Amino acid sequence: YFESDAPALQGLNNIVRQLRYILTTYANSNYFFHWHGKPVIFFWNPLGNGRTLALWQAVRSQVDPHNATIWSAEGVDTSLLNVFDGLHLFSAAYWGILHNNIAAVDQGFRAKINAFNQAHHTQKIWAAGVLPGYNDTKVPGRKGTYIVPRNNGATYRMSWNGALSSSPDWVTITTFNEWFEGAMIEPSVTYGTQYLDITQQFATRWHG
Repeated sequence: YFESDAPALQGLNNIVRQLRYILTTYANSNYFFHWHGKPVIFFWNPLGNGRTLALWQAVRSQVDPHNATIWSAEGVDTSLLNVFDGLHLFSAAYWGILHNNIAAVDQGFRAKINAFNQAHHTQKIWAAGVLPGYNDTKVPGRKGTYIVPRNNGATYRMSWNGALSSSPDWVTITTFNEWFEGAMIEPSVTYGTQYLDITQQFATRWHG
């Protein structure tokens, strides 16, 4: 995950330098995620803290002028697709889970990306997010905290059902092991392997 808000990643030159380092050091590894032969980079909050599409266009023209890498932007703004190759939601559209309409939310994003692709003759990628639950209320100093109850796995199942209903190109999981935000599916004393088991069930349903 390219953490765009990190102090070391502020400004065009720093972003370019760090992306070049990632691509030259890690992108050819078998352990680096590739799709259709291209390395994939996920970008957090690209338009935060004053960053603009023009900035990212300048970055990409220097780092990846021939689109040899797939760039997925975190966010709901489809204008990002003018520079990036797809969208994902680290939040996994939690508001859809809380309001019991996650399928409609995910399908709405699929429709927006489909409309962009049709209008621009592109193949932008929709990555639907799934979430087991969330609780950042104990993170020191954090404001605007919230809770998405796990409901003994029901939340995760609802999230997966919503994601798959949108015919996603990818599914991203928030998260494997972010314990401090209560969003982990990693086996634990509390949950055992429950969330890995659910993941296996839905991954099999998705791709067999």
